[in-house]
Formats: sequence, C-alpha cells, structure tokens
Amino acid sequence: MKRYFILVVLSLFLLAGCELLSPNYDYEINLLNIALDYQNTDISSLYGTLNDSKELEKTIRLICSEQEINYTNFSYHQEGIKHDSATVNDLNYPSKTNILSALEKLSTISHDNSINIIYYSGHANQNGSWLLATTDTLSTEYGTSFSSNGLVNEEQLLSVDEIYNSLVEVKGKVVIIVDSCYSGNFYKDSAYSLSDEKFNFIDAYNKFISTNEETNDIYILVATEKDNKSYEPSSLYNSRIHGYFTKALLEGLGWCDGEKGVLSTTIDEDYIDEDGIQGELSNGVPPAAKNNIVSIDSLVSYIKSNQEIAQNSNNYDVYHQYPQVSGGRFDLVLFRY
Repeated sequence: MKRYFILVVLSLFLLAGCELLSPNYDYEINLLNIALDYQNTDISSLYGTLNDSKELEKTIRLICSEQEINYTNFSYHQEGIKHDSATVNDLNYPSKTNILSALEKLSTISHDNSINIIYYSGHANQNGSWLLATTDTLSTEYGTSFSSNGLVNEEQLLSVDEIYNSLVEVKGKVVIIVDSCYSGNFYKDSAYSLSDEKFNFIDAYNKFISTNEETNDIYILVATEKDNKSYEPSSLYNSRIHGYFTKALLEGLGWCDGEKGVLSTTIDEDYIDEDGIQGELSNGVPPAAKNNIVSIDSLVSYIKSNQEIAQNSNNYDVYHQYPQVSGGRFDLVLFRY
C-alpha cells in the first residue's frame, strides 16, 4: 500500500512536471517602468538608473515586436534638475501619486493572459520603500526630499505593502524587478525558486499541492538582500553607467550597449540609435536562455554568474550584492526562441 501511494504521488508530480514552466503561449506583456536620477533634489544622484530603464524598455519592446507579442509600456522618469510646476505635474513624473495611479491602471488593462512587469531603478530606504520623486517646487536650486525632522518625506516613500496592496486587482502574472538598495524586502522567505540551492522534490511537491500559497502569480527578481545595498560603478571610470544588476539582466536578454560585458564585441562601441539610446538587441538566442527559453529562473541564474560585482563579501570584495528570486508554484516563461 505504501509503495502504491508513493507511485501515485510520483506520477501526479511527473504529470505536472511538464508544467513547471508556467505556460503562456498566447499572452501579452505590460511594462510599468520607473527610474529616477534625483538630480532635482537634495538626495544623492544616481547615474545608471535612466540608462537601465530606457534600455530595458527598448529591449522588451524589440523582443515583443520580433515575437509578435502584444506590448504596452508606461514609463515614469525623473531626469535632470527641473522641479518646477510643469515638471512635477506631468502625468509621467514618478511621484507617489502618479505611480499609485499607474498601478491602479494595470488592474484595468490587464487580462488573465497578461504578464505585468513592474521595474524600478532608484533609491530605497531600509525597509525597501521606493524613494519617489520630489513634488517640492518652492526651493529655487533643487527640491527637498527631507521634512523638518531630517527624515525623508513620507509623501515620497512607496512601501512594499502599498505596492502589494495595489496589485490585488491586477489580472494575470506580476513580475516585480527592483534594482535598489534593500530590495530583498520584496522577497518572501517562504517561497521557493527553481534556482534556490535549497530546492528539492519534497519542498516542490508541498508547494505544488498547497492551497494557501499567496504568491502563485507574483514573481520577484531583486538586486540584493533586504539588509544590503545595490551598486553602480563610479561615473569617473565608466562612460556608460548601469546598475550592476540591471546590466547583467539586459545582457541576459540579449541587449548590448557596446561596453564591457559578454556581448561587448557584437556592436560598435559608439553605436547610438536615433532615439538617443546606446546599444541594440543582438540577433539569435540570448545568453540567459536555457533550452531556447528565457524564464525568471534562467535570468537570475545568468545574473548571478555574470554581474560585475561579487555576490558575497570576503577579504577582497568589500562591496557585494546577492540577487534574490521568489515565485509561486512555477517558474515563469517570458520568451521562447
């Protein structure tokens, strides 16, 4: 009897095994794309965030065009020193109000076959809250992001809980990609990933049959742990800045900007398109693909192997960041080749 039960369990799991990669043969992609450089406020500026965001949007757009996938993009960028009324009242300015509205809009345009990608590149505080754009127009030189008590203005902070609460009505799958300090606060310790070193058959089976899993349709891919920072190289020594995490992510998807990296020899280093974006999408199957499939887990595996910063601290690498991935019962297929 015991042997029969084990065989039944194994056969059920094996029957489901072909679905470990969540099927999405007919689907659409919606991208909510957020990046800030903070040059219009009294927070330290970032130099790779806009490159990260613009190149990721173009990469996904080109792949979707090649594969005839319906694609919708909402980009919210804060770029440069302007903080006048026209700037902060722009509907595409990444203020907290506008981003909450964008998250709400996702619930109205998404469908059951949607893959909704939310990408953020910018600062975050120690609980993972995103530091969004200043709406201060009173200061003459730059807007302030601090209140009178010296803390960051609450109106600029979008918490992890607020983001999750805003996703309740979104249909389809949600992929949250965060390149910021303390981004591991999005990661659910109880969830597993196929690339997790602790993954095994029993854990996978328990997860598969669980009826209480709350994150079946939410996938998290973040730059670092919840108590660690994420980094970009110094602007003094690099002509084209990216966050280490997003640069590897872009390469994994087949984007090449001509700078140092796995794909650095595939285009002219000085190639800049008419849209002002340096780089282009390489031909063929991208580096992150496994068996001609790019999935969440294949991406994080590629990033861990190719990011230009140590994953763990040691005597030689003071700075490090360890990408985190979390998902529901399946790995999620993004693109097929």
